[in-house]
Amino acid sequence: MPGTFGPTIVVLGARGFAGSRAAESARRLPGWTVRPVTRELADVRDASAIGVALAGASAVVHAASHVGNDVELCRQVNVEGTANVVAAATANGARVVYLSTAAVSGRGPFRRLDEADAPLAPASTLSASRAAAERIVLDAGGLVVRPHLVLGAGDRWVGPGVAALTAAAGGLVDGGAAVHSVIEAGTLGALLVELATGPRPAHSVFHAAHREPVPVRALVAALWPERPAPPSVPLARARATVAGSPGLERALALLAVDHDFAVERVLAAASAPLDRPFALPADAIEWYQRS
Repeated sequence: MPGTFGPTIVVLGARGFAGSRAAESARRLPGWTVRPVTRELADVRDASAIGVALAGASAVVHAASHVGNDVELCRQVNVEGTANVVAAATANGARVVYLSTAAVSGRGPFRRLDEADAPLAPASTLSASRAAAERIVLDAGGLVVRPHLVLGAGDRWVGPGVAALTAAAGGLVDGGAAVHSVIEAGTLGALLVELATGPRPAHSVFHAAHREPVPVRALVAALWPERPAPPSVPLARARATVAGSPGLERALALLAVDHDFAVERVLAAASAPLDRPFALPADAIEWYQRS
């Protein structure tokens, strides 16, 4: 059902890292009414509240996920919550775009991994719950977006993880040679909105990243351009150094090997400038410099 002032797009998780960017992008859509929804307004675990929040929606960006490893919250929020979102969206005939993660494909190395060949091999409780949520969305005819590393002001995972691993290991593992698919948070938010409101794309699952992956050493230089380049540390030494620290071991397993995802599908489906080299906006660089 159309909104009061044209079609309505609902952004769930509108206070989150990517969801806030999606809500900001949606506000620039001509002819659309934007309804940002935070957990305080409607928790995805509450089917009744979500039904009200999605009433009259034509499109839904679902960026409300639990991103920890609490087993029960992963089930309640990511799986059951997504089922509630899909049920409410289906009742309104709304298109759902679900923000997932490339981590559903498990640990690399991956090199130019195409969506058609990407395995579902989640290596954590969190990733398994996101994979289950994907299936719910896809079975209902929705779309799934899988970023790998997302960067920008407010980043609580990538920048801090790189910094912690570099400090603990005493430098960049193998000189920071491993490459990773990356996207800036604002670009991701705009992409989610375009896929939700534009023409129906030919595919349903999309990697979200720039065409060219970024070596870890270049990522460090982009995040902290005024700091000297860290020294190179052999992988074997880094493994010995972080042994016994689960968080650092996970960061090492992720960052020390290639995670390069093909993006031809999303380049064909959206206008996001992902064919250009990755670059951070000035405010994001300033934020990383302060963090």
